[in-house]
Amino acid sequence: MIALFAALLLAQTHQHDDSKSQVPSHQNHPYDKDAPKPMGQMIDLDVAGQVSKAYVAKPKGKPQGAVLVLHEYWGLNDWVKHQADLLANEGYLALAVDLYKGKVATDPKEAAELMGKKDEKWGDQVEHAGVGWLKAQKAGKLATIGWCMGGGESLKASLNDPKDVVATVIYYGMPVADVEKLKTLRGPVLGFWANKDGWITPDKVAAFDKALTAAGVKHEFHAYDADHAFANPSGGRYNPEAAKDAWEKTKKFLAENLKS
Repeated sequence: MIALFAALLLAQTHQHDDSKSQVPSHQNHPYDKDAPKPMGQMIDLDVAGQVSKAYVAKPKGKPQGAVLVLHEYWGLNDWVKHQADLLANEGYLALAVDLYKGKVATDPKEAAELMGKKDEKWGDQVEHAGVGWLKAQKAGKLATIGWCMGGGESLKASLNDPKDVVATVIYYGMPVADVEKLKTLRGPVLGFWANKDGWITPDKVAAFDKALTAAGVKHEFHAYDADHAFANPSGGRYNPEAAKDAWEKTKKFLAENLKS
């Protein structure tokens, strides 16, 4: 599905000359060059005998939980690292993993190409290694969170390590409608959606809601009158009211599931 979307994205890129029409409207926002500078540090993860870089943000005191952070289709950039910093400010040990083997895009076309070429097996191994690293730190209960492509990866990471993940946060990421797969989830799902999203459309969200209900998985969905990537302040699709409300709900959800 990701590869298909990337192909469609690139096709639209080549069909138009107008710079504002080069990508679908739900992805037409620039790379955030003004993201806050990261406050944490990079570490090496052992992934099937190879090294993968990851970003760690540590809380000031004893961790009250752990969060695996999954990046957007841009890659592991400063904006995602800042989200990990914000989670550390809430008391969590946050680890943002790199699914692109060190590559970071700075324009939508490049980001789509990276997403389309992403090594799915490697990505699964990276996420599994990230979960393992967080568990080894004995930081408490573990959740996953991601945005855009990373929203789908957040769900996938939880599905691949259901015994270790107690909660999943998805910001407009690709849903899964397989009821049997969803039954393996150990904890609840918090989902944020955009009613104007041309990729993760309301019908996909409705099918996901139905599948989670059939699987008996507790979940909480919130949809906004916004477009894809509304939580990222880097461009015209940013919706500050929706982003603020979603973040407050994220903090509440994580506190209820990790600190209790």
